[in-house]
Parts: sequence; C-alpha cells; structure tokens
Amino acid sequence: MSLPARIAVLVAVVIALLVSGCGDDGGTGPDDRPDEGTVITLEFEDGELVGGSRQESVGLGDAVEITVAGDPGDDVHVHGYDLYIREGEDQLTFDALIPGTFEVELEGSGRQLLRMTVS
Repeated sequence: MSLPARIAVLVAVVIALLVSGCGDDGGTGPDDRPDEGTVITLEFEDGELVGGSRQESVGLGDAVEITVAGDPGDDVHVHGYDLYIREGEDQLTFDALIPGTFEVELEGSGRQLLRMTVS
C-alpha cells in the first residue's frame, strides 16, 4: 500500500473514532448511520454511462450508497476510499469520512464516471 493510501486510511480511522465517540461500542451497522445520506445511481446502457460523467457532492460523515443499474462490464472503483463494486455486484455503501474530491471510475478502462466531492 502506498504512503498516500496509508495516510488516507489512518485519517479515516481517526475521523471514525472522533465521529463515533470513543466510549460507545463502535458499531457501524445500519442503525448507527447518520440520518443524512446520499444515494448515487450509475445507470449503464450498452456498457455506457447514461448521461455521461458528472459531479456529485456528499456531506462529510454521510452514509453514501452507490448503486449500479445495468452492466458496466467492469469493476467500479471509488478512489481515495479504495472501494470497489465488483462486476456483477450492484451496490456499495460506506460512510464518507475522508474529505476531498475523488474519482469514481471503471477500473479496467480508467474511464471516469463521476467526481465525488466530500465536504
């Protein structure tokens, strides 16, 4: 793992501890998610992203759900968080604990699907 990736993981862990409070059970189940949340749908038709690449804004600490409709023919990679929606899967849920702007792309081709700004 590269140094920037290690730093990103460390920052995410520290933020998670601060947000969750060190005295609780540290649970991250669905009942522990904040009320705020963002759903991002990536719809594919004939292997192409419907509507093309776009920008999405997400609140820091929000629960984010990325849903894939159709068949992209590749893994979807969320950079910065190093998360994937593997080919054949249709959903990924995570907490947006790292601020910044991150590319979401098709892993094999490197084709950008969206830029996600977390703030």
